[in-house]
Order: sequence, then C-alpha cells, then structure tokens
Amino acid sequence: MTQQQIFKAAEIATKFKNICIKFDKILAQANHPELVAIRHKLRDEVKEYSNNGILTVAFVGQYNAGKSTTISALTGRRDIKIDSDIATDVTATYDWNSIKVIDTPGLFTDRQDHDEITYEAINKADLLVFNLTYMLFDSITIENFKKLAYDKGYRWKMMLLINKMSDEAGEEAQKIANYRKSLADALKSDSTDALKPLKSYSLDEFPVCFIDAKDYCDGIDQDDDFLIEISRFQTFIDALNNFVERRAVLARFDTPVRIVLASVDEAQF
Repeated sequence: MTQQQIFKAAEIATKFKNICIKFDKILAQANHPELVAIRHKLRDEVKEYSNNGILTVAFVGQYNAGKSTTISALTGRRDIKIDSDIATDVTATYDWNSIKVIDTPGLFTDRQDHDEITYEAINKADLLVFNLTYMLFDSITIENFKKLAYDKGYRWKMMLLINKMSDEAGEEAQKIANYRKSLADALKSDSTDALKPLKSYSLDEFPVCFIDAKDYCDGIDQDDDFLIEISRFQTFIDALNNFVERRAVLARFDTPVRIVLASVDEAQF
C-alpha cells in the first residue's frame, strides 16, 4: 500500500504519550516512597492537561456533507454514526491521540437547537473544518459562512472542505477549477442591500481541500491504493499539518513537556 502521511500533531501526541508511559514504568520500578510520590503527581498533572486536549478540531457546516465520514477517515474509527439524514443531534467528541475531534449537528437547518449546540463547540475549537459537498454554497450557507468567518471573526481558524467529490462525474482537475471559481464568486459580493457598503471577500484567506472521505475509508479498509489516491484525502492531511504549523498550535505541547521534565528533574535528586 502507498505510504500515507499522518496528521503530525497526532503523531507527536502519540510519541509524547509513549514517553510518559516509559517514564512512569521507570518510577514504578524504583519502588521508592519519594519516587512514588513524584509518579502520582506526574500522573495527576498530565491527566489534568490531557483532559483539556492538546488540540481541538471541530467539523461544522452543512448536514449530510459527510462530517462523520471524514472524522472516521481521519481517526480510523469505524464506530462513528453515519447516516444519509441528519445523523448528529448533539456534538460527539472523539479523543484521538490527545486531540479532541468534535462532530457537530448540521448548521443552518430549521433546528435552532442544532445551531446553538454547534456554536458552543465552535467557541472552544482551535481549528474549524467547514464542510460542504460538491453542491457548494447555496444562498443560506454562504451568508452563514460569512457570518461565521467575518462577523464572528473565526476566519483565522477556518478551512473549507469540499466532500463527496466522486458523486459528480467529470475530470478531476476541471471539476476543482470550476468549484474554486464558484466558491470565489460566492464570496465576492457581500449583500444586495443598497444601504450597506459592498464588501468583497477572498477565497485565498482559507485553506480549501477537495476530497471524498468515503472513497478513502473504503480504500483503507479494502487495501485499495486506487481509491486512496482518487479520494485526495492526503491533501486534507497536508492542509491540516500546514494549518497547525502556521498557527503555531504545536507550541501547546510546551506545557505537558515541561510537566514531565520537571518530574525528571525532581526524580534525579
């Protein structure tokens, strides 16, 4: 199978967790009262930090845009509820290598409670993945996207994910070019209200990925390199890694590392 890159934040979190386990075993084997106390203190402090999560990624946007399938593809979990209808009534949080991945109800339906639940998750997230299908924006979702990005001020932590690419026929490069133009055009004009000044927004402000999460899941499950390749899921992983690096979110590992190093120093005396 073609070697796939992984989400670097998750890889680092896994390595850190393994190091903590090894250090914990060393302290346990020493069987000394002072080292036992250090061990318990370290466990409590790391647990408290881990409960908050190294990084929180919230998947938001249209219902039936494949948010749950994308999370399943990203995390490798196949126990996530997936449905062609509104599958998620409440936020579902998945603890994945000390990263909190949040699946939210679809925004902009007639369910005001869904919007309230989703906005609560949005407020706490480090990164927002705004999900659409190849149908792209409609008049409701584009106005609400702008509200979220500009009125609410979240654009600095948002990326656009266009899913279900395989549901529409056509040559991939041409489809993506057409989609980019449609997305850019949708963002250009702000309002038809003549009393308001016309604003223009740029698609270049957001990382944009075009994928098919179901193809990726099927490719992984069936060991099918072709499905993995045409899913374009690797472009999403790359965009996540670039986003994390740009926003310096990996600096959040500084705190847990310092917790462990402090315990190492303590144990040496």
